[in-house]
Amino acid sequence: MLDSISKRNAARSEFGFTLIEMLVTLALLGFAALLLLQGLAVASNVAERERTQSTDLSETIAAQRVLRSSIERLRPVRRIDSSTPIIEFRGTAGVVTYVGPPLDRDAPDVLQRFRLTRTASGDLVLYSASILKENVDRSGTDLVGWSPNTILHGVTDLEVSYLGAGPNGGERGWQDRWWDRPSPPDLIRIRVSFQDGDHRTWPDLVIRPHATMRAGCRVDVFTGRCEIDQ
Repeated sequence: MLDSISKRNAARSEFGFTLIEMLVTLALLGFAALLLLQGLAVASNVAERERTQSTDLSETIAAQRVLRSSIERLRPVRRIDSSTPIIEFRGTAGVVTYVGPPLDRDAPDVLQRFRLTRTASGDLVLYSASILKENVDRSGTDLVGWSPNTILHGVTDLEVSYLGAGPNGGERGWQDRWWDRPSPPDLIRIRVSFQDGDHRTWPDLVIRPHATMRAGCRVDVFTGRCEIDQ
């Protein structure tokens, strides 16, 4: 009889030990599952952050490519309403107006006037208008007749600088104004700022216009070529 009781107690001990093991195992599995879920959540957040950063980077790169392509190809069209040899290029710290070939999506076409500025709503816009249009404001803020080409949204500040000799042959350096000159600046630097919390970055965009002004240069509005007056 004692042997029978001992066997039953031993069986109960084995059963109780197995149950504890099962509970511990379940607890460990639950903890492992929790860690796995947390790891997946972190990985998802990292992937989403990388996708966002990649999208932001692609957006700024695309904007810089548009501006570089357009400004590099600007044409030194001479103003016909001036007795002095000046070109149609006017730039301040916040607005740049120049003449160049149409954007790639609009080609082929005659030369266009372009105006880069930041709108009150925070958009970086490159306005364009055919050089053959006479009812467009060339130097003021009236944008009637201009077609908007929005490059970026959420821009808080636009700062443009121009490298070259100062007015009337002054010292060469970066200036915040290039107005009624006989040639374009040597370099044009464009800086863009975003609002706090915006993860986008804008490396300084420095552009060297290919065009140079030659004495007696006349630019054909259809071909964009510089010809020498006879």
